[in-house]
Amino acid sequence: MFRTEGDVNADLLRASVAEVGRNYKIQPNDILSIRIYTNKGEVLVDPNNFLRRELTQGAGRSSGGSSGNQQIGQQQERQDYTVLPNGEVKVPMIGFVQVQGYTLNQADSMFQSRFETYYRDTYVYSQVVSRRVVVLGATGGSVIPLTNENMNLIEVLALAGGMPENGKAQNIRLIRNIASDKPIVQVVDLTTIGGLQKANLRIQPNDVVYVEPVRRVFNESLRDVLTVLGAVTNVLTSYVVIRNLVN
Repeated sequence: MFRTEGDVNADLLRASVAEVGRNYKIQPNDILSIRIYTNKGEVLVDPNNFLRRELTQGAGRSSGGSSGNQQIGQQQERQDYTVLPNGEVKVPMIGFVQVQGYTLNQADSMFQSRFETYYRDTYVYSQVVSRRVVVLGATGGSVIPLTNENMNLIEVLALAGGMPENGKAQNIRLIRNIASDKPIVQVVDLTTIGGLQKANLRIQPNDVVYVEPVRRVFNESLRDVLTVLGAVTNVLTSYVVIRNLVN
């Protein structure tokens, strides 16, 4: 699979490497996890409310409005929202907002300013939970989620189970923009330190990593021969059975 004589679109690869060094920017069809907290994120740093109970112990119960505001922060769980093709995402209370091209920090600041209308001291934390990489070939095939923006090829291979014994460490292909008319292919050789330096490329969402399996010519030939022999044996067996029936 994915055979080439070497790197493909190397100039585009260098440009993409420079781009991936910047913060990830939200794109259509991304899935955002958005968490909203009140009291400057108090629940985030005091999830079991030990600090709040300690501070309020003996001071009597708070008013209903304050309690309701605290419960809003306490009951926050992960909520996922899909970015629409036009770059907008629909969030409860604030409606449709444009997020395409925003970094996560910019999106958090924007959400925070919108929710300040309803809550005091709002703290917003968002993540893109749909970023992933596909690993194929000798590893068997797996989809690896990108949990941070600085993951590299070595980490992805480790999450996919490491370098398999039947994989060619000198022929690993990092394929980028696979759905475009100009896909990028980087051939990586992990058998040398020089190749390892290339392997320290940061991974982008939707990249494909292909580990070429080692071809075992004898085993493959034997399997082909056994397949043919099996077919011939089935034909001969059927012929003998039919002949016996006719006789």
